[in-house]
Amino acid sequence: ILKEISSEALCSYPDFGPLYRKLASYLGLEPRNLMLSAGSDGVIRSVFQSFVDPGDIVLHTYPTFAMYPVYCLMHGADARKVEYQATAAGPALTAPSLVEAIDRHRPRLVCLPNPDSPTGTYFPTTEIRQIIEAAGACGAMILVDEAYYPFLEETVLPWINRYPHLVVARTTAKAWGMAGFRLGYAAAHPDIAAVLHKVRPMYETNTIAVTVMERLLDFHEEMLASVKRLESGKRVFLESMKSLGFKVLEGKGNFAHVAFGDRGGSIHKALGDLAYYRVDGGHPSLKGFSRFSATTPEKFKPIIDTIREVVAARGKEN
Repeated sequence: ILKEISSEALCSYPDFGPLYRKLASYLGLEPRNLMLSAGSDGVIRSVFQSFVDPGDIVLHTYPTFAMYPVYCLMHGADARKVEYQATAAGPALTAPSLVEAIDRHRPRLVCLPNPDSPTGTYFPTTEIRQIIEAAGACGAMILVDEAYYPFLEETVLPWINRYPHLVVARTTAKAWGMAGFRLGYAAAHPDIAAVLHKVRPMYETNTIAVTVMERLLDFHEEMLASVKRLESGKRVFLESMKSLGFKVLEGKGNFAHVAFGDRGGSIHKALGDLAYYRVDGGHPSLKGFSRFSATTPEKFKPIIDTIREVVAARGKEN
């Protein structure tokens, strides 16, 4: 696709019309439901710019995507965290607890990644509907961030016209593998999308990203096959870790967590030059868990083999 792009595209301002029309058809929406952006982060920024004034209450989960607390600070919002709790099964947050927090704090905006990051937890549509309706009942906007779709296939995208206070954020950085192109989009009721367009930049993103994505939409099945490969690698990795006696969190994003326990030091040392990953989750609900991005079974193999070697060597010492 890149080879087919003419040099004229490099020196021309982007034409967004064709992508808006094609993306709307692809999603089963109308172009007026959409706003293109520089990744899903651009959607988040636009939602804050459109609906949050200094002093407004913004409710978000914690831990979560780093930019939610950042935008709260930038816009002078009164941030209220609903924290994940540490349980034997990993980070936990219930829909009733979120609904209760919405009723109690009566925020201007509710930010809810689904699945969340870095926890990998998610709310099924039956539960997320309760949260959306609770937000609407107190006059709040709600941003459901579906950055990892379709690693989690459940979506609230079809609900945007039913719930005018709902904005759905998507990105091409995960399943489409286009993180470097910085392209995402908001989907919302036309009245809300029109407000978001009032604060967007003159050009939502760049010509190359728009041109590439317009053509990539023809390769939906290839995208799903890529997701399937990553999910397969993730399963192989987690099953291997469980067979070695380690606790794992599967989650629904393109990543997984493993707790190496008292073998962590030697494993992290062995993986130091082999893999780039988050050594510890930091938050009490993820304490002791290392986070690995998903890759193919072939690329996970040297990581698995190295961990097995460490475990085997430790066994001989004992």
